[in-house]
Amino acid sequence: MNDLTKKESGFLSGVQGIQWAVFMLTNIIAVPVVVGAAFHMSPAEISTFMQRMLLVSGAATLIQVFIGHRMPVVEGAAGMWWAIFILLGTMCAPGEQGLLLQQLEMGLIIAGIFLAILGFLPIIEKVRNLFTPIVTGVYLILLVAQLSGSFFKSILGITATSQLNGKIAGICLIEIVIILLISLKAKGIWKSMGPLIGIVVGWSLFHFFGVNHVGKIYEPPSWFAIPQLLEWGSPKFDVGIVLTSIITSVVLISNVIASILVVGIALEKEVKPKQYQKGIFGNGVNLFVSGIFSVVGVVPLSVSAGFITTTGIKKMRPLIIGAVLIMAAGFFPNIGGFLATLPLEVAYASLFIPFSQMMGFGIRDLMGQEPSARNLLVIGLSLMVGIGMMFLPPDSFGSVAPWLRNIFANGLLVGLIFCLLLEHVLFREKRRVESTNN
Repeated sequence: MNDLTKKESGFLSGVQGIQWAVFMLTNIIAVPVVVGAAFHMSPAEISTFMQRMLLVSGAATLIQVFIGHRMPVVEGAAGMWWAIFILLGTMCAPGEQGLLLQQLEMGLIIAGIFLAILGFLPIIEKVRNLFTPIVTGVYLILLVAQLSGSFFKSILGITATSQLNGKIAGICLIEIVIILLISLKAKGIWKSMGPLIGIVVGWSLFHFFGVNHVGKIYEPPSWFAIPQLLEWGSPKFDVGIVLTSIITSVVLISNVIASILVVGIALEKEVKPKQYQKGIFGNGVNLFVSGIFSVVGVVPLSVSAGFITTTGIKKMRPLIIGAVLIMAAGFFPNIGGFLATLPLEVAYASLFIPFSQMMGFGIRDLMGQEPSARNLLVIGLSLMVGIGMMFLPPDSFGSVAPWLRNIFANGLLVGLIFCLLLEHVLFREKRRVESTNN
């Protein structure tokens, strides 16, 4: 009887592990396609990128499970990280994409080391306090503002056909509506499957109406391949990219903390302070791994709490099985090759809702602040400067020293730095320190 129970338990864990794997895939599949397109990667490059993204996402989840926060939280490409990649890729001059990818490798590696060290230092709260709701709100709004053009050009078919395409726009609209309805109306496990269902429907409609793009098919040379380290080349240092990477990693500390917190609530389990510290350390290790494997930076996904609540899967074993499955999929080029044929427009449409939520989070942070003359001035000036810099042509900065060019030519970074100066230096506000009795 005991053996039978063990067999049933093993079978159940396997089924639940597959559920975790499908959930993880939902948060992976679109990112290599969108980022690859921003850097004009070939089908073969996007395919191997997909392989590495699968491997790193699975490995990063296991790293957190065994040496990080030790909670059932999946790791996936952070919205802010892939947004930074797309932003820099679309700003990059033709022919310089390869160099920029090498600089992003270095940025992720240094940001990972920085975050891992920060996770053990008592100053982490002071560093986090630099990113007040005003600063994070401005940062998120600038990020979305700079990328929204790329989204609409693709979703409306302008990227593919140089003009508005009714078929592509219609299919993308259907996909977005499906994802939105599932996210708002569905219950149980279906609620977390919205993006994947939307992708399947959108992809199928592209085939049905014959609007697939020629030249995206890639035939892998073998059925098994080990993903390579530093696929984009040797890391190259650039002060602007490193600064952007470190700032992004620090901003995402709140995401790490929030993900651990909400999963703790879903598990009805008290989270110890050390788990937050270890989670930040684990995220640093995972950013380092992302850099050496040439992928987008990963982060714990707070939507894991929703998955746990709707499925009731609270044990660690199924997550480990799911992470191993996703990691193993990275060794099979045919899987990466198939997923890489996902139409760019479908990928952008699947990310439209979470991307819009990032803008909403930014607005929420700003709405929570007192509408004083000082706060309105800090917000208004920062957004004005950041958005204004976005409209300047790239060649405007030809006379700027190369090491400063990636700072001045980046409206997001300029706006953020300006906001930090206004918030903490020029218009610094004396805040009352309230003592809390525990």
